[in-house]
Amino acid sequence: MKRPLGVTLIAIVFILAGASDIALGLQMTTAVTFGPLPTGTGTWVWGWLIVLTGVAYAGVGIGFWVLHPLAWMGGQLLAIIGIFEAVAALLGTGDLGYALATAVFPLIALWYLNRPSVKNAFGMDEF
Repeated sequence: MKRPLGVTLIAIVFILAGASDIALGLQMTTAVTFGPLPTGTGTWVWGWLIVLTGVAYAGVGIGFWVLHPLAWMGGQLLAIIGIFEAVAALLGTGDLGYALATAVFPLIALWYLNRPSVKNAFGMDEF
């Protein structure tokens, strides 16, 4: 089946987000290992968690590109995690505008991935 344009756009966004997270995580880990940040602050561990998140985003993005059914489920999971991150951003910063901006893409992704034509493209006709 032909890949819908929206799935192509989401795939590109997920792959770019994954690459960005991987770069940020590696920057955080090397800042502790080789740079000026002291050890014991948790930055190194958080850096590796961000790298793993980036790998998940990139993997789901590649799955979107090839229309793999597991990518549809992974996109759902990452979008739900993104909504929880938006709530955490609201609680952490107290800035409603920042939290809403953080929640926009996951909400759009959830809405789009649950459209019948997109579910059909991923082979999720019966769900």
